[in-house]
Amino acid sequence: MLLSACSSNSDKSATAGATSSGTPDPRSKPTGGAPFPGQSPSGDPSSAQGDSHTNTSAPPDNTPPAGATGQDPPPPAGTPQFYVHEGDKAIALTIDDGPSSKYTPQVLALLAQYKIAATFCMIGESADKHASLVAEVSAAGHLVANHTWTHPNLSKMTTAQVTSEIERTNDAITRGGAKQPVLFRAPGGNWSPTVFQVCTQLGLRPLDWSVDPRDWSRPGADHIVQNVLGHTKTGSIILEHDGGGDRSQTVAALQQFLPKLLEAGYHFVQP
Repeated sequence: MLLSACSSNSDKSATAGATSSGTPDPRSKPTGGAPFPGQSPSGDPSSAQGDSHTNTSAPPDNTPPAGATGQDPPPPAGTPQFYVHEGDKAIALTIDDGPSSKYTPQVLALLAQYKIAATFCMIGESADKHASLVAEVSAAGHLVANHTWTHPNLSKMTTAQVTSEIERTNDAITRGGAKQPVLFRAPGGNWSPTVFQVCTQLGLRPLDWSVDPRDWSRPGADHIVQNVLGHTKTGSIILEHDGGGDRSQTVAALQQFLPKLLEAGYHFVQP
C-alpha cells in the first residue's frame, strides 16, 4: 500500500491547486525550504522560540520542470536539479542547515542504521563552528554540499556578496575535512541569474528538491512522515533539516519514514 501511495502521487503539496480537469496546477507548489533569518513563519507560533530560520513571507515557487519524472536527463547548466536520474525507485535524501551538535549526530546514527548515504547541505558558519562534525559526516560516506555562509536571500545580493557567501563556506567545509563541494543549494530555493553565474564560475552544480514536508516549521512528526510518504516517487529529492532550530520532529520522522521507504523498494542515491 505504501508502494502504491509513493508511486502514484505527484510531488505537489496536498494544498496545491488544480486545473478544471483535476490536473495539479504546476504553478501552485507552496514550498520553499527553510526561511531566512530574522523573520518568522506565518502560522507557526512555536518558531519564535530559538529557531534561527523563520519567515513571514510566502516561500518562493520551486516548481520542477513540467513533465519531470526522475527518468529524464540531468538539467542543463544554469538550472537547478529537482530530481535524481538513477532509474527506477532511486531517490535522494538531503539534510539542510547544519551541522548541529545536537541533531546531526542523531541523524548520522539513523543513516548508519539503515545504510543510507545522504547529502548534507551545510551552513558555513555552522561548519566552521563544528568542524569535527563536518569530518564525521564526510567520513561516513555522505556528500557535503554548500548552503552559503549565513543562509541569506541570495536573490537580493550582488555578485561579490554571493561569491563571498559561497567561497567562505567552501573554505570552512574543506578545513573541516570534507572534499571540496560540487553541489550548491540556494537558501529557500531562491535562484537568480547571478547565483547561477557564480555557481558556474566556482564549478558548483545547483541543487534543489522535489519533496518538501516543511519540517523546519515543526508541523509534527506524523505530518512530516505522511507528506514524505505521500509525495515520494522515483527520482524524488527529499528535503529535511538537521540545523536552524529544534529538529527533534525531523529526527522522529526520519525514524519512521526511512524504513518504510526501504520496505517499499526505494534505494537512496546521491545527486
